[in-house]
Amino acid sequence: MTITNESELAPDETAVLLHDLRTPLAAMRTAAEIVAGEPLSQRQADALHTLELAIDSLLAITRNALDGAPAPARATAETSALETIDAVADLFDPAARSRGLTLTRDLDGDLAAYGLSDPLTLRRILSVLLDNALKYTGEGGVRLAATVHRGGPRPELDLTLSDTGIGIEDDERATLFRPMSRGRRARGHAAGSGLGLWSASRLALACGGMLDLVDTSPAGSTFALRLPLVAPAQREAGDATAPIQADGHETVRPAPCVLVVDDSATNRRMIEVMLEAAGFRVVLADGGAEALACLAHAPGPDCVLLDLTMPDMSGLETIEAMRALEAGACVPVIGITAAVVPDRARLSRAGFTTVLDKPVAPARLIDAIARAIDGSRAEDD
Repeated sequence: MTITNESELAPDETAVLLHDLRTPLAAMRTAAEIVAGEPLSQRQADALHTLELAIDSLLAITRNALDGAPAPARATAETSALETIDAVADLFDPAARSRGLTLTRDLDGDLAAYGLSDPLTLRRILSVLLDNALKYTGEGGVRLAATVHRGGPRPELDLTLSDTGIGIEDDERATLFRPMSRGRRARGHAAGSGLGLWSASRLALACGGMLDLVDTSPAGSTFALRLPLVAPAQREAGDATAPIQADGHETVRPAPCVLVVDDSATNRRMIEVMLEAAGFRVVLADGGAEALACLAHAPGPDCVLLDLTMPDMSGLETIEAMRALEAGACVPVIGITAAVVPDRARLSRAGFTTVLDKPVAPARLIDAIARAIDGSRAEDD
């Protein structure tokens, strides 16, 4: 796919809506991170964790929809299958408890050694299955089991979800995964659109997997999901304040400094709180001119976080001016943009280390900054 300049695109109303949703969702995620740093009771911490998982799921769905296509398969994945399944189950735990139901897990520890090329697909499919299971189960509970299947040419996720709900009539099996199709028992039990299982089945097939109903009766149902697995990426997180050797003595490297350039005071404040909580020192600038002035003061920042869309000097104009200065010639610069399809080739040529889409999850932002700083220091060494 050829990336074109965003000014050449005419996004439809759905794309614009999804794009606009990301900003308040990002603000909610950052606010949740700030609250998480305060003393909380266990009940409050559990509720906050559920809120964070829900926000992350919505952000991932909007990002995936705006990309216009599923993520291409990768040789490695950053999140293990075990972590992904646990995170989705955590999200539904409060709903199960509120209905007096049990949600038990039997997860193979070997899943920690594998990931998925697109974890969002698993999150979406499993969310549909858990939502249906809890919706149509009046008493008893739901059991989630997952293991690694190694019987084929590549390892696969073998996941089953069983409930003690109302079940599905035998003559409805053939239409179960069709759009707008709902069983007779389901129609009399709870509201629904009839799109969940159809969507989940399509997602599984698109990833080279399969979703199927393997057993059902008036005492409950069992669904089976199989998806291909990949090896998770082995990443070593750099420690910005780790001890370093100098003349035979151990010294402590100071916390890295990040220059945040954004014309929105609200965005600057949220990013500042987020980065300071992660141990970074932060300098704020409301635009390109102030950012250039900050570079004139020694010592300069270890990394620059630069908004691409600003009224006086754009991000591109700012980085061009930075690269013309000795103090800004080599500092890594991370761009942040709300553009639906940014011109990444042009931004790379301009000197951006990487470009993140708004809204960016705190963990992803912090990881990108740490990687940029580590890469810059490695080059200096």
